[in-house]
Amino acid sequence: MDSTTVKMITPASRAAALKREKAAAAKLARAAGKVAAAERRAANEAAWTEGLRKGREEIEKKIQAVRKAMGVRKNEANPAAICEMKERMEFEMMCALRKEVLGE
Repeated sequence: MDSTTVKMITPASRAAALKREKAAAAKLARAAGKVAAAERRAANEAAWTEGLRKGREEIEKKIQAVRKAMGVRKNEANPAAICEMKERMEFEMMCALRKEVLGE
């Protein structure tokens, strides 16, 4: 005969052990998912912030060129046409940025 002891596991204890393993795996998966989601949100926020900064710089360059072409002095307010153009460009920039960063 074999001198090794074979430990018999009852079906109920086997099911309980399997349930504990599944619960532990689910907790680990949830934690990993939360970490991945936080990293993705941080990356999206950084991309959004960088896109806004670049877009606004580009718009300001265009506005300055238009002001110069129209002969508007530095201390004068923007004419209504420039204000409308700036609002339209900002809207288009936001739409493009949303599509690029958020994939919508």
